[in-house]
Amino acid sequence: MSPTPSQAFLKPPVYRQLVTIAVGSLGSALFLYLGVPGGAISGAMVVVTLLTVFGLGVRIEGALRTAAMIASGVTLGAAVTPETLRGVVAYPLSLAIMTLGVVATTGLCSLFLVTVAGWSRSTALLASSPGAFAYILAVAPKLKADVPRIVVAQMSRVLVLMVVLPLLVVESGVSGGAPPPPPPLDPLWLVATMLALGGLAGLAMERFRVAGGVFFGAMLVSAAFHGTGYAPGRLPMPFALFGQILIGCWTGSRFVGFDWTRMPSLAGAALGSIAISIASSAGFAWIAASLLGLPFGAAMVAFAPGALEAMTMLAFAIGFDPLYVGVHHLARFMMLNLSMPFVVRFWLQPKG
Repeated sequence: MSPTPSQAFLKPPVYRQLVTIAVGSLGSALFLYLGVPGGAISGAMVVVTLLTVFGLGVRIEGALRTAAMIASGVTLGAAVTPETLRGVVAYPLSLAIMTLGVVATTGLCSLFLVTVAGWSRSTALLASSPGAFAYILAVAPKLKADVPRIVVAQMSRVLVLMVVLPLLVVESGVSGGAPPPPPPLDPLWLVATMLALGGLAGLAMERFRVAGGVFFGAMLVSAAFHGTGYAPGRLPMPFALFGQILIGCWTGSRFVGFDWTRMPSLAGAALGSIAISIASSAGFAWIAASLLGLPFGAAMVAFAPGALEAMTMLAFAIGFDPLYVGVHHLARFMMLNLSMPFVVRFWLQPKG
């Protein structure tokens, strides 16, 4: 029996996914050649996004998505050292500041979309939430919210952050700077062990519906190996680039099925909301960096309202501690997924 259109959308043929990844790799190569910060990720994402505009790209799903998450997670975990783990004591206060930032950013963006753009309160709130996207799409019709407006605002934020944020961080002089001399390569048997154990841990976390579970589980396993010093070095560069390219392609492929014809009429409101979210996040990142002695760039990437996998990989690509960034994004997603049902119920309930 032939698959229905919805099935074809959810599970595109593997060969079409491979073609999408191959074309995305060309974008990565171009951006790396041009010296774009985080070029392996952003190049693949931009090119695959363009493919979706013309209906040529497909979603990266199934085994290839899982491979992308495991490879990226293990790559990022390799950046953890015993020295970086000593900085974990700074996380609780930083997480508290980030939580305040999420509340303020969501409120400011919602206020802008209601008062300036004229959106309904339900549409504005759901469009401004930096996470819980699956819940937002599920509840939007019940609240009579404008789903296309929500999707435009949410997906535009992902696209702008992935392209603009690394440029802002690097050009403002707050990047991670020149990397230290590279440590020796991990032996291949150890890399294979981390991939296997990381995949098992990630799939277990995914089963318990942890946001970005495969990615985060693999990262934690690799971080444990490297943070304890058991794994002495780093992963081969081709492997690291492979993970970054896959994450970029996967991020870009999320635009499959997106109605680009709505973009011109909604661009002003979406870009205004994005500008407010970036400015607000930067303000709270500056507070955290000042109080805790952290690099502002690392705090900015950690506080940015972007996708967990993409933001954590971006931190790695431009020289920041991916564990610090990943913990913050995971905490934000968990907080939003737990709190959004209550926010929707009480904040949007009819008055009077």
